[in-house]
Amino acid sequence: MNEIDHVQYSLCAQLIISVEAEIGSTLIQDNHSLCAGMVPMTSPDLNETLFTARFSDDISLKQNRPALIVSSTSWTPDEDFGILLEAAVMYDRRVAAFLNEDDSTEDDILWKEIYDGKQFLYPRLLFIITGKGPEKEKYEEKIRKLHLKRVAFRTMWLSAEDYPLLLGSADLGVCLHTSSSGLDLPMKVVDMFGCGLPVCAVSYSCIEELVKVGKNGLLFSSSSELADELLMLFKGFPDNCNALKSLRNGALEMGSTARWATEWEENAKPLITEASLLFSI
Repeated sequence: MNEIDHVQYSLCAQLIISVEAEIGSTLIQDNHSLCAGMVPMTSPDLNETLFTARFSDDISLKQNRPALIVSSTSWTPDEDFGILLEAAVMYDRRVAAFLNEDDSTEDDILWKEIYDGKQFLYPRLLFIITGKGPEKEKYEEKIRKLHLKRVAFRTMWLSAEDYPLLLGSADLGVCLHTSSSGLDLPMKVVDMFGCGLPVCAVSYSCIEELVKVGKNGLLFSSSSELADELLMLFKGFPDNCNALKSLRNGALEMGSTARWATEWEENAKPLITEASLLFSI
């Protein structure tokens, strides 16, 4: 079993746990409500999943596993989920061209190639979208109509205990939050950094206070920019993707206990204290 990293940050529970992908793949199998594409999560061999293989008592991550990307959304008009869907289509089509894959091949065959040991310069992508909200069903229907071959989506609702396990299992987080005031920062990114997860986030006025471009994440203003970032970060995944590794190191540094304690004392605590005083009047 891979070593489990424990990463802390100070908001409520003080502890978010990063785990290896075997736990994450179990969560995906147990909690999904939508799968775009017939993605086989397990093989007939019970010792193998899309992400891991078991040999005797050891579990190892597969070299040709898909990249796991997480986005948390409230499914409201405040977050333009269409940007992510358009970027997914662009990635899917460009990778088909780069890998010279026949786009008429059924998606279940393309994903089953992982179990056959085929290596990919650009990995398959599995997006896990968490959260509840009024536009969820509308976007689920849009996802079904995309006919993606190398990219899959699953939507789910996770408990407070399971959500950090998923973040700790992921390779990248995507934040679609924008601020009408231009002043608030997305707590979902705080959660992701707390688990050492690098983030690609929509660019707006104050987001760079949290996402340090090239250090712990990247920013994008359009679907084409996000698609370019996905191609750049995941080329050579999982071992030969130095840009992604560098961002993860930066996210781990950002999520360290001492750093988050400082951020809490200097930024979050004064705001919460001020709000509490206003509501008590």
